[in-house]
Amino acid sequence: MFSLSFSLASFALISLTSSLGLSQPFTRAGGCGKSPAITPGGFKNLTTSEGRQYRVWLPASYDSGKPTPLILSYHGANRDISHQIDLDQLTHPRFNKDHIVVYLQGLAPDGSSHTKWEGAPNCNSNDIKFTSDVLDAVAGDLCVDEKRIYATGKSQGGGFVGRLACDSGLSSRIAAFAPVSGAYYIKEIDKESDCHPETVQVPCSAARTDVPIMAFHGGADHTIEYHGAFRSNACLPDVSSWAQQWAARDKLNGTPANSTIPKSDNGVVMSYGNGLVTLVYDGDNIGHDWPSTARNEDNDGERLAAFNASSRIMDFFRGHQLP
Repeated sequence: MFSLSFSLASFALISLTSSLGLSQPFTRAGGCGKSPAITPGGFKNLTTSEGRQYRVWLPASYDSGKPTPLILSYHGANRDISHQIDLDQLTHPRFNKDHIVVYLQGLAPDGSSHTKWEGAPNCNSNDIKFTSDVLDAVAGDLCVDEKRIYATGKSQGGGFVGRLACDSGLSSRIAAFAPVSGAYYIKEIDKESDCHPETVQVPCSAARTDVPIMAFHGGADHTIEYHGAFRSNACLPDVSSWAQQWAARDKLNGTPANSTIPKSDNGVVMSYGNGLVTLVYDGDNIGHDWPSTARNEDNDGERLAAFNASSRIMDFFRGHQLP
């Protein structure tokens, strides 16, 4: 009798929230209590019902009876899952011992090898749906903490992370976002004469006004310029303006608190609202990179950063969860 009453009450609540256009309440992940099909400490390649590929890493400490936080990670354009695993190092115990990490594979249009993400020029894939499908599948198989789901990515993958933060659905499902060297293309502006990076408004339909964002960008990035540009027939905003717009959406003071990054080349952390929105200017010498104090495929051992982006990202994620 109790079970029936509870089910009817739950159904009524879900029906009410749906009719009002509100997000449905979070429930315990369906995978809690199940024996994982992935060996803790290992990877498994998986495919959605529509044939999209992703790879899941399970921390060695995984306990199927304990809700575990999850990170989504998106590779850059023309890259793949394996490249992103090597780059972000979020499956290395130095940075992460207790978060599930899911790496998603972008599509290459027209049978080419040039992988892209939704929102980029000449890309028509539905990666918002892909992300939702992956989250549904993983939460059905593993004990995911639904209040602690996060997203990070590099370059075009970072730009897509920004798009996730602006999506009316996933912005209420993902707790915090950390794009690195993000390509925040605005395809709606397809004429160079109409592209004004310092003032262009970024389209956004975020479902809440407390979205945590930590972005990284280098002053020597000549692929996705820090001060914005017209590129690939789309407009790229000035990154500092992009961050200011996030601060405004989150109803924060328009002036950031700045702190220098020790041992960097003029690196600065710009913090709005005690860090709810944070822009890390990596330094004048850092290019289109995932900042690291060690050699990686981005820096070739020549442009070492004064900090590890992965460490800062993990600290940022640990400080935020959905209510």
